[in-house]
Amino acid sequence: MKTIIENPSIPHNSRTTIGAILLVIGSLLLIDQLHISFIPGWIFSWPMILIAIGIYSGVKHHFTKPVAAILIFCGVAFLFSENIDNADRIVWPVAIIATGTWMALRRKKPAADTPYKESSFKEL
Repeated sequence: MKTIIENPSIPHNSRTTIGAILLVIGSLLLIDQLHISFIPGWIFSWPMILIAIGIYSGVKHHFTKPVAAILIFCGVAFLFSENIDNADRIVWPVAIIATGTWMALRRKKPAADTPYKESSFKEL
């Protein structure tokens, strides 16, 4: 049996992905309710929701849309700024520098192949 990675022609069902995500979330919540101490508290924070949505969106669209990277990056930045003392002084300037670098270095989409049109002036 081949996996989706080995054979991309196998259809990917988003219901399966959502089901697996819900299974993991439910398991983590159950472990948290049982007060098993190996799960850190930041797992259940709102920045992790941004990261999870970014990962799901990226997997769904094969990481071709920048929204996934933006959500993951913002989630990580908020996670650092909430859990590390004085991280705000470093995280947000680094985020602005990274965004500027990404915007300056990203490749532009090639123009659509349009046939060359002659000038619309009629020959005299």
